[in-house]
Amino acid sequence: MRKIILASQSPRRREILERLKLPFEVIPSDASEDIEIEQSPYEWVKTLSHRKALAVLDKVECQAVIIGADTVVTYLGKILNKPKTYDEAASMLRVLSGKSHTVYTGITLLFVEENGETSCETYVDATEVCFNPISTDEIEKYLSTGEYSDKAGGYAIQGFASIFIDYIKGRHDTVIGLPVSILYKALKNHGIDIKDFW
Repeated sequence: MRKIILASQSPRRREILERLKLPFEVIPSDASEDIEIEQSPYEWVKTLSHRKALAVLDKVECQAVIIGADTVVTYLGKILNKPKTYDEAASMLRVLSGKSHTVYTGITLLFVEENGETSCETYVDATEVCFNPISTDEIEKYLSTGEYSDKAGGYAIQGFASIFIDYIKGRHDTVIGLPVSILYKALKNHGIDIKDFW
């Protein structure tokens, strides 16, 4: 049985795997999230999810599958990363207010064999999210919760920000940071059936 390793400190991704009753271990990736050359959102999450999975490879000494993931929020092709300040988060929410935007999540599965050989598969999924118009008072109240911290685009769809959502086209879990149906199919193709743990 392969050990399943989540190369992420994200509590949202942990919660998704726990919800599926999938046994896993967390080894946080310390990979840099900076990219020196300009990339499309698709290539950005693909590159970073692979980098995060690869960063924990030297800490794995058994047959395993390492899951690396990265999520970005984009508006008109521009990436809205994790805001560093309150003001930056407020600016992002003003941009997204009353408009649709796209959330990309890249997921890399790094399969480690007993002999140390590795193989890699990377997937990217995109989901459209549309916000209702958000007033200044609503933005200030939302930001006062602190939920925006460490969240791409300055919001958490599974938290208080859910009240701002008009509609979603695509996978909800992609916005949270781990597209479950893609993970399920990829693991099943390698002999790991999530249903066996229910």
